[in-house]
Amino acid sequence: MSEGETTPRQVLYALVAAGFVVVVAILTIGGASAGLVPLWWSAALALAIALVGTWMAQNWRRTAAVLIAAIGLFVVWLVVTVLLAA
Repeated sequence: MSEGETTPRQVLYALVAAGFVVVVAILTIGGASAGLVPLWWSAALALAIALVGTWMAQNWRRTAAVLIAAIGLFVVWLVVTVLLAA
């Protein structure tokens, strides 16, 4: 393979990262619908999802950074949601 050619592993990692973002979006909508978290948190996270998703779409070949961003978004959702729901 040449230097600039896309590998199947890059595509797989990009799809896994996109899956994380979709899961966070679904969890955000679910938490807001159930009234578990304040509406401001859901709105702030929706903005974060849009920003991170846009960055990931532009940089999907940078597999490590994209996966870290997606997993980081999930961890932020988890920690803040647990703190707000308590």
